[in-house]
Amino acid sequence: MPIRVGNKADGDDFFDRTAEREDLWRYLAGNHVVLSGARRLGKTSLLQRLAEEAAERGWQARLLDVEGIDSAEAFVDQLARAFDEATLSGGRRSVGAAVTRVFASLRKVDVRVPGGAGVGLELQALTETPWRKAALALQERVSGQTQLFLIDEFSVFLDKLLARDALDGERLLGWLRAWRQQAGLACRFVFSGSIGLNALLARHHLSTRFNDCADFRLGPFKPAAALAMLAELAQREQWPVAADSLEHLCRRVGWLSPFYLNLLLDGSLQAARERLEEDRTAQRLLTIDDIDAAYDRLLANRSRFFHWFQRLARELQEPQLSFTLALLAAVARAENGLSRRQLATRLTRHEPDPDRRAERLDEALLLLEEDGYLDAGETIHFPSFLLRDYWRRNHGR
Repeated sequence: MPIRVGNKADGDDFFDRTAEREDLWRYLAGNHVVLSGARRLGKTSLLQRLAEEAAERGWQARLLDVEGIDSAEAFVDQLARAFDEATLSGGRRSVGAAVTRVFASLRKVDVRVPGGAGVGLELQALTETPWRKAALALQERVSGQTQLFLIDEFSVFLDKLLARDALDGERLLGWLRAWRQQAGLACRFVFSGSIGLNALLARHHLSTRFNDCADFRLGPFKPAAALAMLAELAQREQWPVAADSLEHLCRRVGWLSPFYLNLLLDGSLQAARERLEEDRTAQRLLTIDDIDAAYDRLLANRSRFFHWFQRLARELQEPQLSFTLALLAAVARAENGLSRRQLATRLTRHEPDPDRRAERLDEALLLLEEDGYLDAGETIHFPSFLLRDYWRRNHGR
């Protein structure tokens, strides 16, 4: 089996995340969840594993990728098709007609679902939008069921929707929030995406639309999990490894993202194969020199990292774009990172006014930390050494 270096990891290619999965199931007993975290940490793979585990946990789950749509109507339609009448186990079909008749006059109705459990439906007073009827029908149909909506790339969808129709985006978020806060709700939502939802909401002054959800931030692998994964993958490739070579690979990556670990391991094995082709007497052994050669080769391949730059150039307007790029360049040049005060001083030329500079710095750090460029703790630094070295080489002036 080839090493996964970009595709969703499933089956035997999904490693670890045991503690994270247990925490998420615990949260979902009483909460809806925003699954946040930088790109390339495996959020989609984690959602897929949750979907696979859902039945044994008493949930009926659907993983929905909404990246390809840009309207509230299409979003509601995709959710409705995922949980149509045929899909629901048992459902509340017998009371659907009665509830529909009172949609126009009641804000809250009490419904009895099969088995006698009650659920209060809080009906959002939606304006006459093309998706209103379908949204309320979906809400009525699913609310009393233990259904789990795993919504991937929600932030990408929302970014496009707000750019296309900000008012309709606000209506959709308002309806979803009212639904999540409904009394006796049995279904649950998990929202995730490859761009930071919190920064997106803050930019549009919509943060309160999600303050009812638990924010679960996915981090990188722990060292033991990273080493176990690398050892398993090297064994699958039938490559023995020299002492400390896998530890060296982890040190070079720095930020133990499964994607970048796999990427560097794949490149290291390629370097080792080329070394054997050049010297047939060489030992078949993955070495530290192979890893260093692969690291240098990765940095020379600008296309592997250029999307990090493109994302900022596409999403930010001037003068915030120039300010953010100058911030990243300053941090990339500092071997051990910078304090906030040091960073603010280095950005004086880009924003002389101290109050405005502090505001711009807050905005930039929220975005850059949520999307995985920087760790904005006591010392602001690139957690990924690969990204830091790429940025220093190509955008560090």
